[in-house]
Amino acid sequence: MIRLPQFFEQKNSQAHNLYRLFMLRNFLITAAFLFLIFSSFKDIVLPVFSISATLSTLLLINIITGWWLYSKKPVTDNTLVLQLIIDVAAFTSVLYFTGGASNPFGWFYLVPIFIAATLLPGKAIWLLTGLSMIGYTLLMFFYKPISEDNPHAMHMQHDSGFHEHIIGMWLGYMVTALLVAYVVARMANSLRERDRDLALARESALRDERLVALGTLAAGTAHELGTPLSTIAILVKEMQAINNNEQSNDYLRIIREQVDRCKAALTTLSQSAGEELISGGKMQTAQQYISEIVNQWQQQRPYTELELLGDLNSIKARVLAEQTMTQALINILNNAADASPEKITLKAEQHVDQIIITVMDNGSGLDSMSQTHAGKQTYTSKEQGLGLGLFLAHASIERLGGEIYLSNREQGGASVKVILPLTESDIDKPNDQK
Repeated sequence: MIRLPQFFEQKNSQAHNLYRLFMLRNFLITAAFLFLIFSSFKDIVLPVFSISATLSTLLLINIITGWWLYSKKPVTDNTLVLQLIIDVAAFTSVLYFTGGASNPFGWFYLVPIFIAATLLPGKAIWLLTGLSMIGYTLLMFFYKPISEDNPHAMHMQHDSGFHEHIIGMWLGYMVTALLVAYVVARMANSLRERDRDLALARESALRDERLVALGTLAAGTAHELGTPLSTIAILVKEMQAINNNEQSNDYLRIIREQVDRCKAALTTLSQSAGEELISGGKMQTAQQYISEIVNQWQQQRPYTELELLGDLNSIKARVLAEQTMTQALINILNNAADASPEKITLKAEQHVDQIIITVMDNGSGLDSMSQTHAGKQTYTSKEQGLGLGLFLAHASIERLGGEIYLSNREQGGASVKVILPLTESDIDKPNDQK
């Protein structure tokens, strides 16, 4: 037999909150109907029809709520706000028929405020607080006495001492409602912010763990590949010495250059945890740094046209020219060239304290999975890709205080925007002194 909570199982936290509200409402409606039955046996005169109509309407709404949860329809903050407003209205109706503000259960107005202060943003909290206060205030003037046939009850409700007691209850409720809306809401916001910070810290720790694993694997791979690459380099050199064919020598020269590039990359991988790379970084003008990256990349991709937008000479600010950052930007350019081998576009501009580098291609764009996972984990949409390039680019850029954003272009293709921070000294200096 399937337990009831499993019927309404959803991953959305607000859906879980709505389920709890749904169960609480079921309990209260059941208790109210039982009290009506009990009152009929004890000769307590109540407007049974009016109260039953209100409770039946609330029960019908709760059945619809249960169907909404069972159907796994979306549940948002606005859904919870609407549900709590319905509860406030239903409770106000019940109090109207049972003595108004003199009803000892008037404090129950605080329950929707507690729920809102715990689960909802500030505007919703104050909306529900305001509606509850308005409802309680109106019930001091507009209500049906519990028993119009009981002169003693009528006398109590008009007695000056009892009236002062009601005013005191009203004032106490107002102060309590405002304190709950302010203090509890602040505490709940602090808890939500803490949870967000913990989630970000966990995500960062997982990413760092992946990077450590990749670094260990890279160091081992670099050690293993060093010997075969050295053997290839020696053989190519000997083949060049004995080969008289000019075209073959050109091919061998290209092979030798590629082997040298591989060996240089392996040397970089072998350095310890990036510490030597960081210490080797230097401050460099953005114009010079970007130009060097473009030149270095075009040596790897000579057949892909690179269109440069903007005037690099107008950017005089300095950035940290660091090896991992350089490799990250080259990886982004390579990804763009893979998607659009004929032509890609690079745009560089300075916005106050940031350098913004945008790489655009004319490919098929990013699918939904790529936009969600690319860069956050080792995900790739390429048939023979490992998904490491963009993941490492994300990690390298964010480690140095930058940001990276992926999006699709309206005219087709993808766009990768890299935001690099400038140091405070660079921002304060005039352009002609940088």
